[in-house]
Amino acid sequence: MKYRDSVIPLGLARYNFNDIIYSKEKVEFGPQHESVSITRYKELVEEKINALLSSNPILQKLKQGKLLNQTESEQLAEALHNEHPHITIDLLRKVYNHRKAEIVQFVKHILGIEKLETFPDSVSKSFDKFITEHTYLNSRQLDFLKLLQSFLIEKGDVEKRDLITAPFTQIHPDGIRGVFSNKEIEEIILFIKQIAA
Repeated sequence: MKYRDSVIPLGLARYNFNDIIYSKEKVEFGPQHESVSITRYKELVEEKINALLSSNPILQKLKQGKLLNQTESEQLAEALHNEHPHITIDLLRKVYNHRKAEIVQFVKHILGIEKLETFPDSVSKSFDKFITEHTYLNSRQLDFLKLLQSFLIEKGDVEKRDLITAPFTQIHPDGIRGVFSNKEIEEIILFIKQIAA
């Protein structure tokens, strides 16, 4: 009994987890820092661009399939930013889940001129093409590439040093070094830079 009395009960465990999904679903915009769902912001952007189509000569030029010069692209970006819902390239990249597209590409997508893939879709297609071109890969190498694909989609970027740490050390304790040759590693790093650029 002397050991039993010395144990102090800790009580109930209490956790305060942030709801990550909730924080990703909202987007904040404008000088008043309005906050709406990503879906609603997308609707506002599409409504605004379609409303401006009749009065904005730059949008009309795009709709006709003509190319814009740098000055026109900047004027378009400024015109979209100055009006509600204060459209910026960063907000468009977040809402449409595409890290590399420029304002003109988003507007073309909204106007139905060209389809814009999401970042996860473009990464998946690039990895599928890479794997198809390298038919000699073994199962461990394929597992590593699938893990790399998931990591890149989730994080948005991969540093060279990441490839020798967790989660890549689950495939081999040395990470990429234990799975691929030096030549293959350089090829993979170049491939990743092209995707994430």
